[in-house]
Amino acid sequence: MTETDMPANDEAAADPTKLTADLVRQGERTVDNLKRLFAVVFALSFGIAGNGAYTKLKPVLLSGNSPPGWLWVLNIEMMAVFLVTAAVFYHQSVKFLDIRYAKTPLSEAHPWGFAVDYIQLVLTAAPFFLMANSLGHEVTNKVGYVWYFASYVVLLGFGLVLLVISEVRHSRFIRHGIWGERIAPEEIERESLLRAYWMVMNGTILMILLFGFWYSSSRTCSAHPRFVADAWFLYAFGIVALIRDYLDFRWAWPFLYPIADPASQVLAPLTWMATPRRRSLCITLGVLIVLLDGWMLYTLKLWDFAHWSAYCS
Repeated sequence: MTETDMPANDEAAADPTKLTADLVRQGERTVDNLKRLFAVVFALSFGIAGNGAYTKLKPVLLSGNSPPGWLWVLNIEMMAVFLVTAAVFYHQSVKFLDIRYAKTPLSEAHPWGFAVDYIQLVLTAAPFFLMANSLGHEVTNKVGYVWYFASYVVLLGFGLVLLVISEVRHSRFIRHGIWGERIAPEEIERESLLRAYWMVMNGTILMILLFGFWYSSSRTCSAHPRFVADAWFLYAFGIVALIRDYLDFRWAWPFLYPIADPASQVLAPLTWMATPRRRSLCITLGVLIVLLDGWMLYTLKLWDFAHWSAYCS
């Protein structure tokens, strides 16, 4: 057999560069299939949210009786929170798959590690399905936006728990000692910075929202306003959620799309976290904030569906 007659696999094995390129192509195909799956989940969520918005708009189109302006603004703001937040989370999920499994330097796919990554992304996407259904006319007409707010809390809360689990998983002892997972050092460094940032930022945002909901709901359900004076919490919730999306997209962008000249970009606070000591400090702070969020959730008992449904009806 001549050299030109060698099978493609043998040629790839003989040339490490070609083998790496082949593995990257295989990773790209796998990632594309997963992206399609996530696209279906988000498409269903968008379709449900859009149908809910049209159901609310339909009586106005047929009867011409328009709700007050403050309610229009509130409904548009809640829809904007869903659309923008879903776009940011979807973008980051698919970009994570690209960076981890379909680029050089190549991270070796580990069966358990890949399964954990997949489950983590599914759990991240699931709350959007709850948020979309919570925007339905029959839900908001009965209990307002209490379950929409609760779904957003689930989104951030699940995310924080998954970040803590990821921090443990990517520790040197677990990564090398137990699983034997081989991830490119550049990926470990990049993701560790993002985890530290997300733990502090999302934990702080969740704490602000939970405190605001607790304070505003002491006398009446602030998630189901009857008058414009009662709607301040939901207006504030929408603004805080959109600010979170901006901070997430703005500061995480250079780490999801590496730029040629990082010095030309303002990367704080992630640049400030780059040293191991500061990163450890942020992780510790993030864990403390997560524990405080857990205590506030326990105090509010948002999982008591019967109580909050009756309170907000």
